[in-house]
Amino acid sequence: MKSGDAYKFTLSWPMDTEEQILAGEYLGKLGNKKSKFIIQLICDYISATPEAINSEETLKFILNSTPIKETMTEMIKSIIKTELAGKMVLQQSSDNSNIEQLNVDIDIDDMFENLEIWNNT
Repeated sequence: MKSGDAYKFTLSWPMDTEEQILAGEYLGKLGNKKSKFIIQLICDYISATPEAINSEETLKFILNSTPIKETMTEMIKSIIKTELAGKMVLQQSSDNSNIEQLNVDIDIDDMFENLEIWNNT
């Protein structure tokens, strides 16, 4: 909206997807340069999409959105696989009589399925 000799807007969006988080973090790092960045993006968009200027045209935006839980799950699985790759663990038998040495080639998907807190979000 116009305010004197400047335009002022407030933007907000949820942190539901990787793209929304990335955009929010990036704008936060721009500090006082956010306005110049957004002006350039809008001008580039209008150049590439001249019909955007026509107020009668309905614009549709399609974002490639990845739900944050899905993204976080994949990141965590990757970290676990990297940290545990080729390592050995000791496991005590159910009757406490033997200690077995096991390869940690566990099924990460099974591990996540058994995490009650992860499945309830």
